[in-house]
Amino acid sequence: MNDQIIELFRAHISRVVPLAELDERVARIVALVGGDSPHLPLTATVAAGYQALLTRMPQEQALTVVTQAFHEPVRPFVHDGTKAALDAADDPFAVLTDISKDREENYFGADFAFVRSADDRARYLLDVTRCFYVEVLAKCGVPELGTVFCEFDAGWIGAIDRDRHGIDFTRPTTIARGGATCPFHFRRLG
Repeated sequence: MNDQIIELFRAHISRVVPLAELDERVARIVALVGGDSPHLPLTATVAAGYQALLTRMPQEQALTVVTQAFHEPVRPFVHDGTKAALDAADDPFAVLTDISKDREENYFGADFAFVRSADDRARYLLDVTRCFYVEVLAKCGVPELGTVFCEFDAGWIGAIDRDRHGIDFTRPTTIARGGATCPFHFRRLG
């Protein structure tokens, strides 16, 4: 999935940043960070696009452009896929928490750290205590880009209809916004 997101981002950002320049910046970030994290190519690509935009426009505008390039091509698929899965489920709470557990283990892996303070039929309270994205963006000198990564989740979060799906989801802060953790708290209603 990250490869598809990268390609969509590249297509969008290439309207402003030549791909050769983007690729050079990505290579520098990958060399700076090192390692073989499966999350590094995506993080480096978005950070490189943002760094290139900063040479062309004010920070606020660069944040807007990079946000659009990162979110807009993917958000409808994420939102609609999540909504369809929840609408079709006999137990939307179980579907959403099962997806979360699978992604913790099989997508995020060792680059992130998680603590579950509750995991039962009524509550799934997960806190991210280490975020690879925040760490890499800080190394690249663009920590303000962290919230753009946080908002990527808005696609699936926005698909949750509290009344229809019987789920209360809260994420009052994130590490990128200065929180100690990123709480992903799911509670079953009723």
